[in-house]
Amino acid sequence: MRILIVLNYFYPYVSGVSEYARSLAEALAGEHEVTILTGQHESDLPKQEVVDGYKIVRSPILFRLDKGYLSPALLTEFRRLQKQADVVNLHLPMLESSLLAALTSKPLALTYQCDMAYEGSLLSKLAVWGVRRSCAMALKQADQVATLSLDYAESSPFLQPHTAKTVEVWPPNRFGKRALNSVDSLPDAPGSVAPGEIRIGFVGRFVKEKGIDVLLDSITHLSDLPVKLMLVGDFAGVAGGSIYDDVKSKIDGLGNRVELLGKLDDDALEAFYGNIDILALPSVNRFEAFGMVQVEAMGFGAIPVASDMPGVRATIRTTGIGFLARPGDAEALANAFRSAIEQRNTLSRKTVAERTLDMQAHSFGEAYEAVFKAAQNAADA
Repeated sequence: MRILIVLNYFYPYVSGVSEYARSLAEALAGEHEVTILTGQHESDLPKQEVVDGYKIVRSPILFRLDKGYLSPALLTEFRRLQKQADVVNLHLPMLESSLLAALTSKPLALTYQCDMAYEGSLLSKLAVWGVRRSCAMALKQADQVATLSLDYAESSPFLQPHTAKTVEVWPPNRFGKRALNSVDSLPDAPGSVAPGEIRIGFVGRFVKEKGIDVLLDSITHLSDLPVKLMLVGDFAGVAGGSIYDDVKSKIDGLGNRVELLGKLDDDALEAFYGNIDILALPSVNRFEAFGMVQVEAMGFGAIPVASDMPGVRATIRTTGIGFLARPGDAEALANAFRSAIEQRNTLSRKTVAERTLDMQAHSFGEAYEAVFKAAQNAADA
């Protein structure tokens, strides 16, 4: 099958959307001809290259608009590439999605990653309005829709009218094989990874929706405990702008209780997951639809604490491991950390990892093959 996957940002830009698409390309490339069409978000990136068996085509960007951009070249490349494809897979949200859907007669499968939240300046809110309208029109034209969780889909006003053609495909654990190989070496005994210190980790971009300010405030409610917060993620090269300057004073105010590690490669991130007790996901709006980092960290034995939001809560509810907190509430988040610390003292890393890996037993690639075949059947009907 010749598959064209289209999204605004792709690796080496790292986000939940880009990592999901990269995992999909890697899962399919062995059996199918996969092409990624995306924007050239950095001018020194090659316009075309082959990586891990799939092809990446990057289109130059004319100008940027908040987190998005305009690229007439992307539309031109899409018209060319969709002719060669058996199925087209757009990853939403995307401003161009309705236009791209109209430009192809090929079977159309959409991956709906998340709703967009109104926030920021008036210009940003107008941009969100435009993206929302475009996505709504693309959803009507789609033959099949994949969403990260039905919990999220059932709460989305954009997906609710399309439940008949919407299926759940949970994100893969890209560290799954590594975690599986190391699970037998994980400690059987409960307790913190470093005696005398409780390590809480965060992995993500420094953007408003991640709730980093709430996370930092929550640490002030844990002054009676030997807690150390370790922050991993890009705090400079972030589409739409980083909030690092806004939270720097809070980071400085916590002194040596916070460690800023920056962006890590996969080997370093694996080591990080193996050296934290708790993984924090304190997201505050619907830009966060799942939180793949929960599953990644749990594969190495960390206990998750996340916001009680549709999609984000799915992993904790399914496994019964971890705790939920009201979004945006630093004190509630701190209380959830206290509960997780108690669970850490009764639940071994090996047990957490085994239960998580059992949950992820399905084949991501096979799930999407079924999505694409369903799109083809619907298009032929």
